[in-house]
Amino acid sequence: MRLQDQVAIVTGGGGGLGEGICLCLAREGAHVVVSDLKQDLAERVTLKVKDMGRKSMSIRTDVSVPEQCEKLVKQTLSEMGRIDILVCGAGVGGFVFRGESEEPPILENISEEEWDLTVDVNLKGVFLCNRAVAPHFKQKKKGKIINISSVAGRKGIDWIPHYSATKAGVIVLTQAIALQLAPFNVNVNTICPGVIRTPMWDTGAKVLSQSYPPFKGMSPDDVFNAVVENMIPMRRPQTAEDIGNTVVFLASEEAREITGQAINVDGGAMFN
Repeated sequence: MRLQDQVAIVTGGGGGLGEGICLCLAREGAHVVVSDLKQDLAERVTLKVKDMGRKSMSIRTDVSVPEQCEKLVKQTLSEMGRIDILVCGAGVGGFVFRGESEEPPILENISEEEWDLTVDVNLKGVFLCNRAVAPHFKQKKKGKIINISSVAGRKGIDWIPHYSATKAGVIVLTQAIALQLAPFNVNVNTICPGVIRTPMWDTGAKVLSQSYPPFKGMSPDDVFNAVVENMIPMRRPQTAEDIGNTVVFLASEEAREITGQAINVDGGAMFN
């Protein structure tokens, strides 16, 4: 097992992509701290990790709040004794305020409140969690940070401009932090997933089918399939396990010379 007895924190670990990452880490021997805004979801994943024979605990965390990010690190160190891996997967999609709205997700319909929340969680949250764990990794002169970006961070997507901006920010933030922490033997990378069927994506597909002209009138399933067909050259969606496997690799010693990189896991959607 590549991560035997290492301790990993996964933010946004309570479901969807984050849950898949937690289970892949546990499969490779890591003990997992499941962090999520929704405590009940985090506890559910914690039980799954324990069923795999690993230690696990859940910590409710709002990653946009500095004190909660600091608490996440301190509580993990107190109860687990160490931190080896941080995965920043907490995020909100571009449709967090859309709900049942019939308004298309065009620029004029994106409120400042929606913009601020998207930035606070997707970009500020990554910064705060990276900042919280950095002193520990610098002191031990070893650590792995994996931040989750998106294909939307590589090329802006018209129906989620605010989400795209935050994910592009994660890529450049990762590069800068990687340069700062490289002298301390800390690897910092980001992963850019393609199209993954998660609850977050289902919310977006529903909104697009209701109000966005290219998809209006289509079923959410048809919206998802159309996006995969048009965006992904391999003509298939990615899975949480695809991303989890990449996280495991970047967290392992096999990736010791990889830092500051944005790894596309998107079926060929992007080549940069």
